[in-house]
Amino acid sequence: MEGANIYRGTGVVFGILTGLLICVILFRFVNRDKKIMTKYDERQEAVRGKAYMYGFWGSMIGAAIVICIDCAGIVIANRFAMDFFIIFVGILVQVTYSIWHDGYYGINTNKKRFYLISLAAGIVNLLVVAAQVREGVFIVDGVMSDSAVNLMCVILFLVVAAELIMKDAADKKREASEESED
Repeated sequence: MEGANIYRGTGVVFGILTGLLICVILFRFVNRDKKIMTKYDERQEAVRGKAYMYGFWGSMIGAAIVICIDCAGIVIANRFAMDFFIIFVGILVQVTYSIWHDGYYGINTNKKRFYLISLAAGIVNLLVVAAQVREGVFIVDGVMSDSAVNLMCVILFLVVAAELIMKDAADKKREASEESED
């Protein structure tokens, strides 16, 4: 049993490292200048700093939720998925604040490519969840398995996509009203 935990832990580490490598490659694709680092102006940097602070507090709230669920003896998902829930709450808070305060897209970001990659990532995670449900391993003994992390990714990408669409629509409407005033 202990050996299985070592293999699982090793798999998680390699999975995270592979994900980070893929992110580096995708950043080069998303940025117009093909650089890994996205560029932001001073105002965006300030917004992003505040967004990260709020993301931290979001993670703390996520941790408090997990602690309350644990103390109540409620088991919704396995420990792995519950730990990732904390991370996802922080990410969602950080991204949401950044989007609505114009700090999400860098000045060198190609929005169409970004949408494409986000859509692809959401679909891939949805396919994983669907496969796990079909195989009967998404819920094991009444508890969501590790695949709940993929479900959280699907939810995160859907929420972010909806926010980006709403923000872009709001910006276009604001720009149109400003042009009509001139």
